[in-house]
Amino acid sequence: MGEPDKKESRVVHKRRLGIFVVALIVVVLLALAYFFSEGTNDGKLTVVAAVRGYLSVEQKDALTMQLTGYAPDIEEGGAPVTLVTYEFPATGGGDTAKMLGELSGALSEGDADLVLLDSYVYDLLGNDTLFEDLSARYPDDPAVVGRYRYAISGKPFANAEGLEELPTLYFVLRSAESSAVNRNAQTLDDYDVRRRLLDNVANSTPPSSYAAQGLVGSDEEA
Repeated sequence: MGEPDKKESRVVHKRRLGIFVVALIVVVLLALAYFFSEGTNDGKLTVVAAVRGYLSVEQKDALTMQLTGYAPDIEEGGAPVTLVTYEFPATGGGDTAKMLGELSGALSEGDADLVLLDSYVYDLLGNDTLFEDLSARYPDDPAVVGRYRYAISGKPFANAEGLEELPTLYFVLRSAESSAVNRNAQTLDDYDVRRRLLDNVANSTPPSSYAAQGLVGSDEEA
């Protein structure tokens, strides 16, 4: 192969490499644009429960049913709830500090907008700046403890079968100022759905589709 042919071959190779690099950059930019404008929505609504000790299978199932029932209807942006649990201290040789770090990470950067926790875990976290001021959202509501916790005891939400032995739990809502909330349109929508779920619990007003099934306790039962 002569010298001119070699030069032409190198030029063709560089062109192909350049086209490949440009195409790769375009794909990456499109993926980033999708992530930061809409995000990913797997059709599930995650709520976190974090307690000292453990929750039984029956309690987890009952909580999942109640959370799904109190979430906005599907046509209003709701979705079936996935309950993610953290049980302290870690068992079976697990690392409690690592698990606490994972929970803190879920609150600061993950999808833990709405969390059910007990006083033990709340004190472990030790950072009120993570949470929304619920005393401003629900003024004069006796279920608000301090400024950031909302007690579920005494609410019809906690009357479901399977929750009779539930420990004292509180909802906390991630701060609306969190960067995890304001990341993109999808995270803002997800936050709004979880916030409306908490509103439904606080006001004892689950969507009519759930109440019509007779699955919600009455105020007299509380």
